Amino acid sequence: MKNNSNNVRVILPQNKAQGFRDPCAVFSDGIYHLYYSLVQNEDDGQFFYLAESISRDLKNWTSPRILSPKGAEYNYSSPGNIFYRNNLYHMCIQTYPRRNGEVYGNENCRVFLIHSKDLVHWSKPEMIMVKGDVPVNNMGRMIDPYIVQTKDHFLCFYKQNGVSFSKSRDLIHWEYIGNCTDCGENVCVLKEKSDYYILHSPKNGLGLLRTQDFKTFENLGVITLNQSSYPWAKDRLTAGFILTLDSNHDNDVLFFHGDNESQYTFGASIAIIENWNFKKAFGCIL
Repeated sequence: MKNNSNNVRVILPQNKAQGFRDPCAVFSDGIYHLYYSLVQNEDDGQFFYLAESISRDLKNWTSPRILSPKGAEYNYSSPGNIFYRNNLYHMCIQTYPRRNGEVYGNENCRVFLIHSKDLVHWSKPEMIMVKGDVPVNNMGRMIDPYIVQTKDHFLCFYKQNGVSFSKSRDLIHWEYIGNCTDCGENVCVLKEKSDYYILHSPKNGLGLLRTQDFKTFENLGVITLNQSSYPWAKDRLTAGFILTLDSNHDNDVLFFHGDNESQYTFGASIAIIENWNFKKAFGCIL
């Protein structure tokens, strides 16, 4: 598979105190709003936060603005995507609890929604009850949500036994549909005519699936974007998010992060490629 690695640029490089992961973005009123997991090494431990940086030119970005409270029992992080409905922006996120010193988020990882009128001030997180009436303690570990609007429903995708999904008409009452397919984490779902494209993160690189019914899937391959050239992504290149800026996708922006855990676990940097067309990158028929 031919890699599209033109113009890869790191915009949030990791340092001794901070790692930057799981990007998602929205463009509004001339400003790019980038949300991500900020992994911060502090005197009393390592904590995850939901954070934001903004830019007007995709080159100069502000320092992280933390949007969530500190707490190993929360570790709010991994924004999936942002959509607009009923005069509000909605963003889906996860918790990644490590209250007992776990390396990775424990069985209490859940997915949430937050809301904003201005992309600056955000509401308190509300759990997405993706399993319907199933008690919270029985919902199982779930991370990396992404919500798609269809004509009749909202579809919430999340990492659980591959990628699972649920549907809702009102973002409050949810029906669990089940497991879609076995694929990686950090899914980003795009609709193109009758096709849905699922960008996901396998063990390394960016994978792409195509489906029309979420029952049968065509595997369109995995790309690694010339990873060996980037020391900041030496351990893993992952968590792709496509910011769609036009219907032809020729001006889209790919955000992703690269792992370099030589200094600490979850060390990572966020990078972008401008004018990135996912179909061309994966060799899809246009």
